[in-house]
Amino acid sequence: MHYVVGLGNPETKYDGTRHNVGRDVVFALAGGRDGFNKHQYANALTAHGGDIEWVAPETYMNKSGETVRFYKDKQGVSPEQFIVVYDDVDLPVGEVKVSVGKGAGGHNGVADIINALGSKDFPRIRIGIAPVSFWTGKARRPEGGAPMTRHVLGMFSGKEQKKINEIESRVCNIIHTIQTDGVQIAMNQFN
Repeated sequence: MHYVVGLGNPETKYDGTRHNVGRDVVFALAGGRDGFNKHQYANALTAHGGDIEWVAPETYMNKSGETVRFYKDKQGVSPEQFIVVYDDVDLPVGEVKVSVGKGAGGHNGVADIINALGSKDFPRIRIGIAPVSFWTGKARRPEGGAPMTRHVLGMFSGKEQKKINEIESRVCNIIHTIQTDGVQIAMNQFN
């Protein structure tokens, strides 16, 4: 059994923002938000599909570890059983990378999960949200502070949203590969 955790903020005003891309992709892969139920103790919306529990924490991003801690402490879920899907401001919009065992990379939601699990050894699917330079075609990380906040809480442009929609099947394939073959093979195949 794997627990696919989509990071984001719970209020509908954040739907479709760059920072909520992990949560939005999890909803899409699980067949839509309507298939989710409130899990009171985990403080999350959850849906079941075969050997996956889809999890969308109902805490704000920087408190995502609270939901993961519930599964670890109350249901005995090990770090390797979590697959965390989230936004990465160091990757260009629409690029997807698989990783495991790394630090938070400045992502507060991931930092809180690392703290809650007491481990960095959980698979991650990072979805790029960085703007791409018109001149070089490379990702440009926004400046810190207010420009970063505006960027991550901003909406995708139409062109960017199209790229995000196109990666959903790729994320689904990555999840399946992690389940069947392990995270190392997923990294080799999809990175």
